[in-house]
Amino acid sequence: MDPMLIRFGWAVHLILCYYVIRPLRYGSHRALFTMIPCSILLFAGCQNLPHVQMSSVMTVSLYWMISIRLFHLIVLSPNESCSFPAYICKFLWFLLPVTRCQSKTPLSFYLASASIKLLINQWIFQWLRVCPPNDSYGRLAMFYISICSGTFFYDLQAVVVRLVTRHQYTVLDFNDYPFLSKSLREFWGRRYNRLVGTLLKESLFDPIRRLFKSSAMFAALACFVVSGFLHAHVATAAFGASSPLPAFTFFVLQGIACCIVAQCPFTVPKIFGIALTHTFLLLTAPLYIGLFTRADPLFYKANKPPLLDATWLPKLPVPNVCPQ
Repeated sequence: MDPMLIRFGWAVHLILCYYVIRPLRYGSHRALFTMIPCSILLFAGCQNLPHVQMSSVMTVSLYWMISIRLFHLIVLSPNESCSFPAYICKFLWFLLPVTRCQSKTPLSFYLASASIKLLINQWIFQWLRVCPPNDSYGRLAMFYISICSGTFFYDLQAVVVRLVTRHQYTVLDFNDYPFLSKSLREFWGRRYNRLVGTLLKESLFDPIRRLFKSSAMFAALACFVVSGFLHAHVATAAFGASSPLPAFTFFVLQGIACCIVAQCPFTVPKIFGIALTHTFLLLTAPLYIGLFTRADPLFYKANKPPLLDATWLPKLPVPNVCPQ
């Protein structure tokens, strides 16, 4: 189906949800009329996407994020957005996650951070591109570094937003030094991919706890299950995976492990917590991250980072050895 028609369909559904479906009295009716069109648009919009393209990954993720936010605002919390502009801003936030600036960090730090991340990101990308695809822990660690260093764009966005708003607003940091996480709960809840983490907390975790009087453990596990469905769809629609089960299993395992950690009666020293957290992540990562580390070299050819071919940027030498 024409992508422009799909986007138009999402726009119409957003408007109808606010003006027609949201005022409905019964939650079951709101859920029915909200989620059936979402499912149709999600299915139609993710059909025949080009494989191993980051644009496909972003398309699937964005449509899922819109659906989750709609379920929150129309079904779970219909009175949360009092005005239509405030309602629309909840969805525009995905594209530019602006938040109140509470940081005293100087802009020079963000510029330096962006420069270092850009240099490292391009170095790791070149290294990944010349090495054969595999599931080795070394290659998984390299890809993890590439994800963390690929957030330089958020640093630059933060500089622009802070300058324009005179330090009143900034952009939500995509990551908050995830390699320092001393538990899986800290990694997933506060440090890694804070964009999706914030969405899941606002749209699922908090409403589930408030409406159903459920425990934090149940609400957290529900978030991981939904995240599992999202990433399982990414695996099949954007990578052509033969089965969605490994990707789904990865996130369910993370949720179960987080629940176990929450019940642990003691706290391990920080250095051991960091080691245990990342050991578990590396051991389970092939279930989902393997989609990227096992990807054909065409994946790296089709998804070059910005300024990769810029001759004026310094380049770090690519090692002659590859992780096995």
